Amino acid sequence: MTLLTIGGLVILSGTADAQSGADHYHPLSQNSPPGQAAAWLNYLRKYDPSWLQPLLIEVPGSGTVEVFSGANHPVGAAPAPALVAANAGHLYRLRISNMEQFPDVEIYPTVELLDRLHPPAGRENDFPIPVILTADDIRTALGGQLVTRVVYLEQPQLAQVMDPLRREIPQSMTPAENALKEADRLGRPMAILRIGGRQPSPGSPASFYGTGGMIQFRDAADRNEGGAVVRMKNHAVLQRTAVGAATGPTR
Repeated sequence: MTLLTIGGLVILSGTADAQSGADHYHPLSQNSPPGQAAAWLNYLRKYDPSWLQPLLIEVPGSGTVEVFSGANHPVGAAPAPALVAANAGHLYRLRISNMEQFPDVEIYPTVELLDRLHPPAGRENDFPIPVILTADDIRTALGGQLVTRVVYLEQPQLAQVMDPLRREIPQSMTPAENALKEADRLGRPMAILRIGGRQPSPGSPASFYGTGGMIQFRDAADRNEGGAVVRMKNHAVLQRTAVGAATGPTR
């Protein structure tokens, strides 16, 4: 049976000066403008616009997930966990609301989809990329900070000894470190999740809502979870290995 292992790195924002420590020979990092890394990869790899990569968007407890794509009205909405399929090479804006742990709170994170998986034909929904927002992430964002998660597909030889549900290696990085480079060393970067306190306004440009990739909501109940993806779904473990705190601007 095919087994995919998804890992993740967490970066919590510092000031703009923190970017000066990034390696200059690596042109992209988590500090690049949202959407730039996906656009460059889309240009270089020429992703098939007709193929949609499933994402499984999870929030603590219950909640509603809406997705925007280049316009100020959502493409659709679904209860969390929401199964959404999207074009690689694009940036998408989410609206998360109706969270039982955070009543009357709305947050607007972004998902930058860098790459796609290559699952067996007909089983695409069984292999979603996990997009996980923890309670600590949300509290940090509400406190005026930015949490950035880089989700990557691990190299098989590393995944055998660094199971994301059990490993003890540090999974948090500082804003001065290049998380995309580190994710590339560990495997293949798949997505960047940015969770901040930024809210839309009547004058928000269309670019605030993403770059216009295709979006399709799918029925999460149709998934077969039988060993397809090892996901960091245990939030207690995820927070222990991958969450810290630092001050900085929201995005």
